[in-house]
Amino acid sequence: MKKTWDVNVNGTVHTLEYKTGFGGPKITVNGQTYRAKSQNWFIVMVDYPIQIDGAELRVVAIGNKVDLAVNGVYLGSGEQYQPLHKVPAISNVFLGISCIGGFFLCGWLGLLIGILFGTIFYIRMGLKGKTGAVVGSFIACTVIQIIIFVIVLMVQLSGYYYY
Repeated sequence: MKKTWDVNVNGTVHTLEYKTGFGGPKITVNGQTYRAKSQNWFIVMVDYPIQIDGAELRVVAIGNKVDLAVNGVYLGSGEQYQPLHKVPAISNVFLGISCIGGFFLCGWLGLLIGILFGTIFYIRMGLKGKTGAVVGSFIACTVIQIIIFVIVLMVQLSGYYYY
């Protein structure tokens, strides 16, 4: 995945690029590349600060959603910048439980459901301070994973599965 921005700071246009790959996330500022480290083991969570001529820029990535914040405002959405370190610990714990538990319950499909719920609900709702929504989302994710597990188990036990 690759995203590029041209930002005008004090009359000078600067080019920023965010790219992911096997080496992890990389951020290029005016041709100089820096490695960014994800703050989460299961999904990409990057909050990379850049100072250019007194302006504060931050490349923020959550999963496959990437945006650039210039002086506290996201360029893509126009919303206020929220630091990723403000994600409640419970969101990260639920993300880990959903991913690992989902994988053990129903394999790769359960893992994908855990990642999907984690990026859409746990992290984003946690940033907005909606802890009740995070807990409700975790319960919904767990119920969906258990239902898939039961359906797959019943199909296997009935003998109507195909090779």
